[in-house]
Amino acid sequence: MRRASRRTQSGSNMAYGHCLEPDWLPHVDGIIDVVSDGNCGYRCIASGLRLADVDGWRIVRRRMYDEIIGYEDLWREVLGSSFETVKNAVHCPDKQVGASFKEWLTLPDMGLLVSTAFNVILVNLSHGSASTFLPLRSAPPSSLHNRLIIAMTNERNIHWVMVKLRVNAPLPSLYPSWDRYVEDCAKG
Repeated sequence: MRRASRRTQSGSNMAYGHCLEPDWLPHVDGIIDVVSDGNCGYRCIASGLRLADVDGWRIVRRRMYDEIIGYEDLWREVLGSSFETVKNAVHCPDKQVGASFKEWLTLPDMGLLVSTAFNVILVNLSHGSASTFLPLRSAPPSSLHNRLIIAMTNERNIHWVMVKLRVNAPLPSLYPSWDRYVEDCAKG
């Protein structure tokens, strides 16, 4: 079976280290490269959720689609004019294998959607757009050990890789519009 995760790069041998601001490098344990088929962003999320088998990316896209459809009013407000674009991007027909450019995972547009759909902390460490996304509707786990943090970075806007952060690594600032849409139960 072909795994979504191709290789982990750690220590000073991180071929994708150039995708990170130099200040982040001391806080990185490794970088996981995933298959580059247009679903690489979704594969990074799947890998962080330990769904990194052949169909993990498909599960991620379906869950994101279910979230955006199930809470359409919220996501229309959060995404504004990007709603239809994001909804179409995460829709995944059963037999689909790769993803076209219009279907790629994009941050920051999909950051709040990912974190809310999976109740995770999503961290984008890409140059010039580093930010942290928190769920909008779910109370955070009371223990720091139960919080799942998925970090990723983008290489030249064409390929996502997952970043393994060290324990207690700092996180970038909170995505600005989170506090505008967050429900009271998710604050804290």
